[in-house]
Amino acid sequence: MKKTIIRILIFSFFIFSFLSCNQKKEQKVEATTIAQTEIKLDLLDLQKTNKLGKDTVVTITNDPVYHKEKKYNAVSASVLIKNEIDLTKIDPKNTKIVFECIDGYKPEMPLELFLNANPYLAFKDVDAPKGSNWEAIIKNGNEMNAEPFYIVYTSVSEKDTRYKYPYNLVKIYLEPLNKSTLELYPLKNRKLESGYTLFKTQCLTCHSINGIGGTMGPELNYPKSVTEYWKENELVDYIVNPASFRNKVKMPTLGISKQQSQEIVDYLKYMSENKKKL
Repeated sequence: MKKTIIRILIFSFFIFSFLSCNQKKEQKVEATTIAQTEIKLDLLDLQKTNKLGKDTVVTITNDPVYHKEKKYNAVSASVLIKNEIDLTKIDPKNTKIVFECIDGYKPEMPLELFLNANPYLAFKDVDAPKGSNWEAIIKNGNEMNAEPFYIVYTSVSEKDTRYKYPYNLVKIYLEPLNKSTLELYPLKNRKLESGYTLFKTQCLTCHSINGIGGTMGPELNYPKSVTEYWKENELVDYIVNPASFRNKVKMPTLGISKQQSQEIVDYLKYMSENKKKL
């Protein structure tokens, strides 16, 4: 009888230990697997409903857009995001922040990098001429407006290209970090990876491929790839120095070499064979 009771106790302990271990494993998976949802913040709507947060005046020592010291009325962008979005339901390390501007410019950066940089959402230029909210921006002879919002940083070097300074900003999106990667990555020819990387970092903020990317510049792949109606050697030269082809061109000089431009064009030629109907 005692032996039977001992066996039952041992068996019960084994079952309890087994269930307990499995439960811990399930809890661990649940804690680390966080659904990556896409979230949108309409900044103009938040402004109308007085949800931007407490404003302050920030000074940018060397503003990368105006190229001089600037002061702005602004709110903390990281506080705004944390107030509007439950960040416990996403994984910041695997999430990117995408900025949508009125002119079609659509830069992006890792969310974690952004939140840790003490970013500000500027809504008024303290130095603007009387009767105006913003000083005009002059680029390549073109006049542009920063209104309604402009992202700035007080503790980041303007030379650090990881940080984006979108102006003319209206919406913010949070998306999975690897969204669109599979659709744009040259899976069939990985030798073109350098061209893909260059396109992603230098071109995707203004141009789209198969509808993915910015709309400030033209779509480059559908219905016809830019490589199908430009001479290849001229396209390579144009990417290196757009101003040598067009007066007051909006496309900036990217600071890339002719070899790098050729790698971008080779990637675009690859994508011309991988079109997706829009």
